[in-house]
Amino acid sequence: MRINLGKNKALAFIVGLAYGYRNAHIEFKTLSLEEFVEENHKDDKVYYISRLEGEVYESFNDKVSHICVVREDKINGKVCIFIYKKHVK
Repeated sequence: MRINLGKNKALAFIVGLAYGYRNAHIEFKTLSLEEFVEENHKDDKVYYISRLEGEVYESFNDKVSHICVVREDKINGKVCIFIYKKHVK
């Protein structure tokens, strides 16, 4: 089934992430944006996302609503995805 992503880069990023790690054991952790410490993720892939703008940025700015961090354990075939967002309920 084909998904129409339009020009929404944030949605395309999420779909690509799901497709790219479709065979891996994935663990998700959702945290508050205020808890994000860049130093804790120096060896991970960090993506700054604006859900409203539909954009993915290379660094933090005032439009960022979510930070997605991908930590890969290639030896054990596991992936941990940290989602930092403005409001955690």
